[in-house]
Amino acid sequence: MALKHVLLGTAVALAASIGAAQAEHVTPTGWYVSLAAGVNMIEDGNFDWRSFGILTSHNTADWDTGYAVAAAVGYDFGDHWRAEFEVAYRHNDTDQLCNSGGCYTSGWRVWELSQMVNILYDLHLGGNWSASVGAGIGGNLVVVRPGTSVDADDYVLAGQLIGQLGYQFADRWQLYADYHFMMMEDPEFDNPLSAGSTLEIEKTEHTVMLGIRFDLQRDGAAPPPREEAPPPPERPREFIVFFGFNKSNLTAEAQRVVHEAAEAAKQYGSASILVVGHTDTSGSPSYNLRLSLRRAAAVRSGLAQEGIGQDMVRTEGKGETELMVQTGDGVKEPQNRRATISLH
Repeated sequence: MALKHVLLGTAVALAASIGAAQAEHVTPTGWYVSLAAGVNMIEDGNFDWRSFGILTSHNTADWDTGYAVAAAVGYDFGDHWRAEFEVAYRHNDTDQLCNSGGCYTSGWRVWELSQMVNILYDLHLGGNWSASVGAGIGGNLVVVRPGTSVDADDYVLAGQLIGQLGYQFADRWQLYADYHFMMMEDPEFDNPLSAGSTLEIEKTEHTVMLGIRFDLQRDGAAPPPREEAPPPPERPREFIVFFGFNKSNLTAEAQRVVHEAAEAAKQYGSASILVVGHTDTSGSPSYNLRLSLRRAAAVRSGLAQEGIGQDMVRTEGKGETELMVQTGDGVKEPQNRRATISLH
């Protein structure tokens, strides 16, 4: 029962990890495959015979070191997390069975085929080195053979803890050392040697392998970014028309600016245009106010010639009250002799 609780907790943790990876890592680095081989060690455990549910022989199995091979296909989410599906084959023989009467060589052997869903978290150690920790849950087909040609099998729930140390030796290629601690429900078999009796084996395993991993997508590569339309150019808001000293007529340069303002108003669909005339400080304030109004009117007329309706244009005159360049009274400053065109 304790094992079932552990496995259930592992399943919940794996589901939460998958959800977190999917929610947080929206830019994946892609698929990979791996292949590993090594040794498998089964802890000494119970090897019990039962007849119609009654324990008839209690033994302890001493297992020889066996071998294991594993293959996996996985998906790297791009920020530490990986998920993979792993299939592994393990094979071990018993060294001896021991009970109250002593120990004897049995000749029993067991092979297993596990299918696990693993979640791993990668840690960068610097340089080309990395480490990974993880857990897996799934099923394990356990087959026993008592030294004869007769097999018995059981399929049980299994879980494992994983530790890896990896070295990136080439682009898309990694070597790694792998440790699995696997536990499972005790497999139970119909005794192939005696009808009506069963065999129950206690199995906890340690698997150490060396493996190679190949990234199907180049390291660091990400899906090409989706092309987006460039942002629209910023809408011009104001144009400035300059005038000669004591003049209100449009020069060739001033007409060019009026043309640009009219084109912008048409392109961006301006609802209204405000033209404000200004002067420098030479001349009296009253004269400069009238001159600024004439300059604004000249610009309005120029906009009309460019196809801008007069009802869209409003004019004002500020005289010498709003200088672009601050000067004393009576100063002929070219930048103050202007009219502004504001699009709204």
